[in-house]
Amino acid sequence: MLFFKLSDRPYSLRSNLRLLVFACVMPATLVSGLLTYSTYQLRRAQVEQQTVLLGQSILADLERDLASIESVLKAMATAPELARGDLQGFHQRASETLSAGLAYNYIVTDVQGRQLLNTLRPWGSPLPVVGTPPQLARVFSEQSSVLTDLFMGPVARRQAVAMGVPVKLGEHVAYSLNIGLDPVRIQALLGHQHLPPGWLVAVLDSSGQIVARSRDVQRYLGQPAVPELLAAMALRDSDTLLSETKDGEAVFTAYVTSKSWRWRIVVGAPRAVLLQDLLAHLGWVIGGILVAYGLGLWLARTISLRVLASVRELNDAAQALSHGEDVVVPSIRFQEAEAVGAALLQASQAMKQVKFFAQHDALTALPNRLLFDEVAERNLAFARRRGQMLAVVAIDLDGFKTVNDTQGHAAGDEVLKTVAQRIQAAIRASDVVARIGGDEFILLLSEVDQVAAMDTAERIVQALSEPYPEVLAPVSASAGVALFPRHGADTKTLALAADQALYRAKQAGKRRAMLA
Repeated sequence: MLFFKLSDRPYSLRSNLRLLVFACVMPATLVSGLLTYSTYQLRRAQVEQQTVLLGQSILADLERDLASIESVLKAMATAPELARGDLQGFHQRASETLSAGLAYNYIVTDVQGRQLLNTLRPWGSPLPVVGTPPQLARVFSEQSSVLTDLFMGPVARRQAVAMGVPVKLGEHVAYSLNIGLDPVRIQALLGHQHLPPGWLVAVLDSSGQIVARSRDVQRYLGQPAVPELLAAMALRDSDTLLSETKDGEAVFTAYVTSKSWRWRIVVGAPRAVLLQDLLAHLGWVIGGILVAYGLGLWLARTISLRVLASVRELNDAAQALSHGEDVVVPSIRFQEAEAVGAALLQASQAMKQVKFFAQHDALTALPNRLLFDEVAERNLAFARRRGQMLAVVAIDLDGFKTVNDTQGHAAGDEVLKTVAQRIQAAIRASDVVARIGGDEFILLLSEVDQVAAMDTAERIVQALSEPYPEVLAPVSASAGVALFPRHGADTKTLALAADQALYRAKQAGKRRAMLA
């Protein structure tokens, strides 16, 4: 008879059952807590990735808009009126161009930063001698396009951004042709974005001032970003961090920087949403545990013997879980015991999944190097006893880096998945294939001779050199083959020999298989 004995005085069955119910529920509580925390971490990683992707998407839109403005401005800089110094004629041309809604004024300045022309003023009207952003001086010194930070326009008397391009007369920069941009134009870019509820996006100039914001822009226009964000931007062009908004809201923050203009897109996802999800999940877990414990106590008062038998079976399941064995939950008619059994079964499935991913590649589901070495050692021992030959084949893709560089890592991942499928289709069920690196694979071929091993390797090279769906760059494969016991007596030596043969295959022109 199962009972807990903490002293010479025996406890009642009810007391024993209370302890048993607690002992059975506690492992499920711990496992549920760990799973809840893992879910939270996974969700957090997803949110951080979403902020980065959203920032990159908005930055691409912003750079396209600024590039179109720069193109128009450079075209205007070649106007014949500027070439012959007819600023009055150019004033008329520029004023007519503004009807397209690109910006609200054109300005021509000299090397001292003095305004020579401003379409906000009629030709010949007095113009301010100060107020030109100092950054526009780089138009003359660097002879390149410049995008200024946010400043107060001396004529419009409102905050603006200016872009300037050089006006060359021969090799000499005679003027800086500038265009005044209203921050409302950049704000409109954010207005086209579909943001998740509560998310915040801001556009910062190169000094960290807020130029546009997805909410409360009038309140914070021209203000610097929060100190922790400014400190991070001083160190890295892109990063993710935990920070607070200007409103004091805690957010997961990601920022990206334009290489051309040094402006930044900042995306913030509220941490409160994730915390609410975590608390709700914990509430369900704790509530379920309490319900299970209460039902166990209630049943202990009326059907103690049947409960005791059920708990004994559940203890067996818990022991199997602790030893890593398969958990088989018996058929139990008690609700609280079923809840505990379901929790144990869920924990068992989670542990199996963890074990699977510890021995397999997450992308292709192929065995990893650790599992391959373990299986290879067993097969080598079997081959030694029977005097049989084995082959180790090292495979590496040719041209795979070009796919990642030109079409992105998502396309590269699809190539790797297809490679895994093609290799598995080309080998026997008794053979083993593993992914051991980025585009590196290794095979163990059992009970083969040299001819069969080379034939299999060449067949795989041919299969992997076929075109891949939606992949533009040519991708092929090279292979090296090492035989046991001819080229080595252990897995490490055979793998090294196969790698050396693979290297020779690549040197010989790629897309071929070579024997060690």
